[in-house]
Amino acid sequence: MLRRLASSELVLVNWPEGVMFPGEERASRTMPKGISDLTRAECSKLLAALNDTEDTRLHIRSVPRHKGACICRMVHNKTANIEKAALISSEEPVIIGAPPPYDSNKVRGKRMFCNLKTDRLGPKRMVNKAATRVKK
Repeated sequence: MLRRLASSELVLVNWPEGVMFPGEERASRTMPKGISDLTRAECSKLLAALNDTEDTRLHIRSVPRHKGACICRMVHNKTANIEKAALISSEEPVIIGAPPPYDSNKVRGKRMFCNLKTDRLGPKRMVNKAATRVKK
């Protein structure tokens, strides 16, 4: 799935925090079963993210809009999309997780690359709106 997203120049954005990424395997399973590996709680989070109407909804974004513009270069008289190459070569993430909640012990959201590697360099943790009141 990740390779297909990358070659189609698509990025999944706001994958819910606490839900296994596609391609990850649950340690307790001997044979991975894809979405069947998700717990009920994870399925509920995924469904909520898909039905969300806020900016934090799970959505698919096209790569040219990912960084503002399509960057192209000439390589042997052919135009090569640098962004697409960066996705396929795992320089850029194919899945960007949602920002962790304000009370999470995680500072940043999770990202996954085409080679199934992950890091925690995604969006910053959400701000506690109750703690950001204006003082008189």
